[in-house]
Amino acid sequence: MFPREPRSPSPRSTEREGGLRPFGDAASIPVGAPSEPPSASASSVGAPSEPPSASASSVDAAAPPRVAVVTDSAAALPDAWLRAFEDAPGFALVDMPVLISGQLYTADESDTLSSLVVALAEGTPVTTSRPAPGQLRAAYRRFEEEGYDAIVSVHLSGELSGTVGAARIARQDIGIPVRIVDTASAGLGQGLGVRAALRAVASGAGIDDVAAAACETAAQAQVLIQVRSLETLRRGGRVNPTTAMVGSMFQLKPLLSMAEGKIVTVERPVSLPRAKARFMLLAGEALAHAETDRPVLCIHHVADPHGAREIGEVLMDRYRPDAELVISDLPPVLSAHVGLGTKAAVIEGPTSRPVWHGGRAAQPHP
Repeated sequence: MFPREPRSPSPRSTEREGGLRPFGDAASIPVGAPSEPPSASASSVGAPSEPPSASASSVDAAAPPRVAVVTDSAAALPDAWLRAFEDAPGFALVDMPVLISGQLYTADESDTLSSLVVALAEGTPVTTSRPAPGQLRAAYRRFEEEGYDAIVSVHLSGELSGTVGAARIARQDIGIPVRIVDTASAGLGQGLGVRAALRAVASGAGIDDVAAAACETAAQAQVLIQVRSLETLRRGGRVNPTTAMVGSMFQLKPLLSMAEGKIVTVERPVSLPRAKARFMLLAGEALAHAETDRPVLCIHHVADPHGAREIGEVLMDRYRPDAELVISDLPPVLSAHVGLGTKAAVIEGPTSRPVWHGGRAAQPHP
């Protein structure tokens, strides 16, 4: 979509070589909280926006602001959503590449998924990378040149990736305000925030309201992940060797979720059938108590669309026949860290009752 540049790490970035950070290696950023203090080119969500630039001040005050939305491929946008977003003006998606045995793959290459599946099955080294700041800068520059008044850049949790940091670097020489939203989520949890931002843009909202819509919607989404093995997480440095060894000894099949931007453990079932049963029950309860009319139920998978659809249809039949079912590949940049056999459920919020949160009940984020 934009010219791809070689990865260009910055000394300001705290990103590890693998692109996605270990699950708990950085200070927590509360879900929905501003990801940064106000600056000359961006301000935090909910705070007064930046003074208008010279070009923005000349726009007729009666005309709605032109706000563009940029995101990254970790948003796991379903094909139908992505086509619709790309057909509308003011949207851009920047790739997060995967390196398999040192060879660079991007999400839009036809053989990326098949190569990744083979690599995961064989235990071949797989690493991931944030987008280069130059890729993001190219997207921002395009919208500046097209006369947009502002940009809202909606990204994968800063606890898991250096993408938010790359966006901060990329916006430095852009002449219109660029607001960076750390969704503190991943997959369609992030993607729902992107959709909310675009809907706010369509309603004529300004930069503050567009950013707030993305932040609030991503915070309300419920994310539950079932992994088949801790081995892929161990190879990627996401769990320590002792934890992985204990998991293997006791055949643990953990259920995971997102909390304050990190991946946390919800439960540790001791068999795959038990893990599947608990996954269905917890996801079903969240779906049943979703307050949104026709809430989105997304089932992510790694190369198993039929299994994912079966899970989604059972959940709808049992708990919420009016839900909107979305079946979506888990993006390669996320699949590389959770492994084959992984399923994830993303339920659009808010919810009317406490939900899972690191193994204990918690109220939905405001």
